Amino acid sequence: MIRNVINLINPYDAGKFPADISKNYGIREADVIQLGSNENPYSPSEEVKKAYFEVMTKINRYPHPHYSELKESISSYLSVDKELIAVGNGAGDILRYICDVTLDVMDTVTIPVPSFTLYAIFAMMRDASINFIDFQGYEIKAREIPDSKLIFLCSPNNPTGNTVPPKEVEKILRNTSGYIVMDEAYAEFSGKTTLNLVEKYDNLIIVRSFSKFFALAGLRVGYAVGSQEIIDAIEKIRLPFCITSVANRLAIAALDSVDYYMQIRDKIVNERDNLTKSLGKLDFLEVYPSESNFILVKVKEEFDTLSLEKNGIIVRNVTGLMGLKGKHLRITVGTEEENEKLLEAFESESCYRRSFQNDYSI
Repeated sequence: MIRNVINLINPYDAGKFPADISKNYGIREADVIQLGSNENPYSPSEEVKKAYFEVMTKINRYPHPHYSELKESISSYLSVDKELIAVGNGAGDILRYICDVTLDVMDTVTIPVPSFTLYAIFAMMRDASINFIDFQGYEIKAREIPDSKLIFLCSPNNPTGNTVPPKEVEKILRNTSGYIVMDEAYAEFSGKTTLNLVEKYDNLIIVRSFSKFFALAGLRVGYAVGSQEIIDAIEKIRLPFCITSVANRLAIAALDSVDYYMQIRDKIVNERDNLTKSLGKLDFLEVYPSESNFILVKVKEEFDTLSLEKNGIIVRNVTGLMGLKGKHLRITVGTEEENEKLLEAFESESCYRRSFQNDYSI
């Protein structure tokens, strides 16, 4: 028999993809602007492209199961001991491993909301007791976080885009007997991290990804940084070949070309700030300040995202996410050209709405 908890879990909704828009509206898939998945809109570095063609001749062989070279590269990038690094098939894989090695039946898991829904799914799979705490705008207050076996924090947070102050994180670390998971998948866009606390607190686990900053979303590479005990536990249960030989080699190549990604990061941050200002001028949107590569907006009045999709633009409708009240859209920061097309579509909708309202009042 299927476990009862499976019937309680809603499938993870990854949003819409260009293939969906192409099928629904007859728009060429290549012409669809994808601003719904928080991907990096720029292509990988030349080093990554070169490594791709080199490694393709070796895909008949397994990668080395220890992933020592990748760990050494991550170690150099973060300035942490490679023995404190575990790897996995994307950050999602790492999050699940953390639940598997820490949670027994009915252990308490605290999840501040609104935040990433996979935390709850993985905790439910372990039959944990989940405590959701609603923090408006994800403004975390340490005094409101109860002692728990596992506490998930996201910084910058998905979907609100803001970071958790390090002083609040440290207060929580001191006050809990369990583990704190800091999801830092978007950390490079904010320039803020709690990596400096890893050696001070054995109960801190940091989760990172190659999908966002390093533009390798299609390869699925993630990693954790934490105490020797937690890292050894994760490494013990992960699949021996959890990262493909292609993904392994390209992740190393990405780390070898960090300067390129820093330049891309600066472009995205600049576009984020410009887009935030422009969206803020639209009277039917309330814009949340962001330190990530996406922007959350609250739609004050009736607005149909299908009007964007008909223009070949995908954004993420996060209305109904626990902790969000009202209609909300999460918008990935694209290239300058993509952002301009998004604004044109929004402004066209705004003009239509004003015209309609004026006609109605006559």
